[in-house]
Amino acid sequence: MAAKQKPLKDLTRKLPVWFIGTAFILLIAIAAKLLGEVFPTVGGVIFALLIGIILRNSFKLNEVIAPGIHFVVKKLLKLAIILLGATLSIQSILEIGTQSITVILIVVIGGIFGTLLVGKLLKIDNILSLLIGAGTSICGATAIFVIKGVVSAKETVTAYAITTIFFFNIVATLLYPWVGQWLQLTTLQFGIWIGTTIHDTSSVVAVGYLVGDEVGEIATTVKLVRTLFIIPLVLAITFILVNKSNENNVKNSSVKNAFPLFIIGFLIMSIFYSVGVIPEAFSSMLGSFAKFLIVMVMAGVGLQVEWKKFRTLGFKPFLAGFIASLFVAVVSLVYVIFLID
Repeated sequence: MAAKQKPLKDLTRKLPVWFIGTAFILLIAIAAKLLGEVFPTVGGVIFALLIGIILRNSFKLNEVIAPGIHFVVKKLLKLAIILLGATLSIQSILEIGTQSITVILIVVIGGIFGTLLVGKLLKIDNILSLLIGAGTSICGATAIFVIKGVVSAKETVTAYAITTIFFFNIVATLLYPWVGQWLQLTTLQFGIWIGTTIHDTSSVVAVGYLVGDEVGEIATTVKLVRTLFIIPLVLAITFILVNKSNENNVKNSSVKNAFPLFIIGFLIMSIFYSVGVIPEAFSSMLGSFAKFLIVMVMAGVGLQVEWKKFRTLGFKPFLAGFIASLFVAVVSLVYVIFLID
């Protein structure tokens, strides 16, 4: 038996650490896409998320897949967004950005300060409130990790914030498509609402394209504009910390880590598409491939969901996350219904 297992172990060592997990997620994504074609009302994205959640919480999965999950959710997501740039013209990006900038400002500023206020009322640690507010208002776990590096948050506090954000992000991913359709939002309204309310970029892109290609394009663009607000937030926090402690070494590294470089790739692909370097047929192919990558990403997100972690969260951070998520969703919804045609 040992002799038979040795070649398999040798082969595993030669493969990249992310290979097995990525292959596992690929199988889930293929199954989810097929199910989505049979049941288009649900869609491959939601099936991928649900299959991932069910597998994670029903079976003890081998930790060998963990690097693959990280690779798909972090690396392939960025690749998908860059490729989606090849389906949008620069003119469209500028138009969508102009129409959404006001509501993004309201959501980001109101969400962060509102969460800090709620945190004070509930007597929650200020850093935890800041992390929940930034994650809700800007870009989910990415914002939390960036801010963590600036304020030197403890691992337990960071874990609480990420778990809170993750829970309400899953709720939004499953619920918001039906809410938008029930309210009969227009394509522009739907895209802006999704782009300004769902926390993680992966879920924004997934839900947007689940509803429709045009909604997906708008939602992705709005989300990328929203993500850029992590930079002024980091600068503001760093400025406060530098003034308090004179730790000048924090500033450069924090701002550098905060800038999402994949947005540059997205814009470059959009420029290539706008000037005709990327023809329409190739743009369609890249778009289809990017959408399948998003299905894979959502399978990876599902595989990260552990219900037992939510049970240990505690009432106050959960309530703060709920209020923050509700504020962002309602404010954005009111804005798009009354101010966006």
